This record gives sequence, C-alpha cells and structure tokens, in this order.
Amino acid sequence: MCLSDAYELVGGERRPLMSYVSGVSIEDNTVTLTDMLGARKTIDGTLKSIDLTRNVILIEPLKEAR
Repeated sequence: MCLSDAYELVGGERRPLMSYVSGVSIEDNTVTLTDMLGARKTIDGTLKSIDLTRNVILIEPLKEAR
C-alpha cells in the first residue's frame, strides 16, 4: 500500500500537514486530506502537485488578506 505525506508550501518551504494520506478531496478553495485511519484535516488552499512516485502532496495555502 502506497500512502503519501502532505505538505503546505509557505515561502518556498515545505511544512508537514499529514502523514499516511490515503484520500484527497477538493471543493472550491478547500483541500480535505484523509489518512489511513480516517482522520481528516481541511486546509484553505489549492492543490499544487501530487507526486505519485515519491508519495508527496503539495498544497499552497490561501494568502491572508492584509
């Protein structure tokens, strides 16, 4: 079984969000990650890339209004 690690991209740096990700769903500007035990994490942002060879998911969080 190949599960992925999810990271958010902040200032060009990867910050861990969730390990053992088995599902990804996207609705509008929200990405929901689900791990192999069914735990969920929702991030306001956009999916940047998924590398199925390296099992890496990159999410770019929405910019905060200034």
